[in-house]
Amino acid sequence: MKKFVKLISLAMALAMATGLTACGGASSGSSSGSAAASTSAPADDGTVYTLSWAHSSSANGDRLSDASTQIIDEIKEKSNGRLVFQQYPASQMGAERETLEGVTLGTVDLAVVSTGPVASFFPQVECTSLPYLITDREAGWKVYDGEFGQNLGKMSESAGWKFLGWAENGLRMVSNTKHEVQTPADMKGLKIRTMENDVHMLIMNDLGASATPIAFSELYTALQQGTVDGQENGIALTYSMGFYEQVKYMTLLPHVYDPYIVVMSNDAWNKLPADLQELLQEEIAKFCQLERDINKSNDEAFLKKMEDAGLKTYTPTAEQAQLFKDATANVEDKVRADIGDELVDQFIQAANDAEASISK
Repeated sequence: MKKFVKLISLAMALAMATGLTACGGASSGSSSGSAAASTSAPADDGTVYTLSWAHSSSANGDRLSDASTQIIDEIKEKSNGRLVFQQYPASQMGAERETLEGVTLGTVDLAVVSTGPVASFFPQVECTSLPYLITDREAGWKVYDGEFGQNLGKMSESAGWKFLGWAENGLRMVSNTKHEVQTPADMKGLKIRTMENDVHMLIMNDLGASATPIAFSELYTALQQGTVDGQENGIALTYSMGFYEQVKYMTLLPHVYDPYIVVMSNDAWNKLPADLQELLQEEIAKFCQLERDINKSNDEAFLKKMEDAGLKTYTPTAEQAQLFKDATANVEDKVRADIGDELVDQFIQAANDAEASISK
């Protein structure tokens, strides 16, 4: 009789274990490589969830780390210590592409990354890199907070993660160590570091430069050693990462408005109870706007600091700006060939509508 009871107990235990795995209760090391239905763990049972929060920006004095710290603290407080994030800045969890791979595998719980490496997992994001469409950051906010941005984020879940929101990397601008850039003719021969993104590389090549993809964590050294002549990040990031110590010239003409995407591993999301999932969604929305606001303020303050430190800036005339647009006209054809017309048309319409609303 005792043997029979033991057998029944063992069968029940195996059944429970199988059920937990099917509901997304697998360990953080298990694969989450495909899009999974969103589930949640049972209600509060006293479990403390300690998760990783990864990004590539500096640990100090950067909008991303500052906003992350504030929201991470708020999440811990509002969850009564049940949801705790440990922040891993400065590419501690790997370069952005490696970090995204970690999210799909479940070895990284939450990541904030620029859209460049996203294209390797979700090619449709290429449409957001069409050049010279979004030149005002608040227009960018409207695009990504609106129907287009939210639909695109949800579509990205096919890559194997949970989409949480869009923050801001910035308005990408070219800076270099060699000479002032007023027109595309001045780009000729410059080795410009780009992300590992075919569209970004095509933009720089079409402008006459030589696009050189290098991991973000290696960029400062590449500038210092002359491996590249320049880079194309936003103002705040150029300051906070110290790139202004190497570059001497910046052209104030944004070619791409680059958001950050906030994503979470399906394993990590599914193991949270519904109330913590709801809290996290609310706090990520606050994080996205906080990080944007800090970035906007930093752009204004940091540009002056860089100019005071010797950085020479140039703002192209309307006629000169048009030369840059004309030189990159074929980028749209490449993106349409890659992902089709529908998303490209939707992005262009959303960007044009947003820019028009801002200019009123």
